[in-house]
Amino acid sequence: MAERQAKAANDYLSQQGYVPQIQIVNDQSNPIQKGSSIVLWAQTDTGVIVGADAIGELRKMAEAVGKEAAQKLLSELSVKPTVDVFLADMLIPYLALTQDRSTFLVRAISEHIESNVWLMEKILNVKFTIQRDTNLYRIEKS
Repeated sequence: MAERQAKAANDYLSQQGYVPQIQIVNDQSNPIQKGSSIVLWAQTDTGVIVGADAIGELRKMAEAVGKEAAQKLLSELSVKPTVDVFLADMLIPYLALTQDRSTFLVRAISEHIESNVWLMEKILNVKFTIQRDTNLYRIEKS
């Protein structure tokens, strides 16, 4: 299944003009977990690392899982964020603790981002602003 997911992701990324280097790692550290997943990441020419994933489920073809992860990765890469949506919410507490202004750009605002911003503003009495900046959102702790 992992090979089929990787091949589908590889094929899709190749069709979009990328030269993927996918390495398969069969992680069996959780014997209770019955499903499959794929995680992809890419480093941009400016050194930013963004990632995406997809999770398998019953009757969902491995090829669909691989293609879904590749499509998500290309969604991130297409807008050139400084962090992906999966990292953004986890950065909010660190930004809240900084002494100076801090900012990053993200493709979308998730409920996790909104919740963490709200929580840090309440707990640490800091102020965040979220502004649409062309095809990205600028999250700034002032």
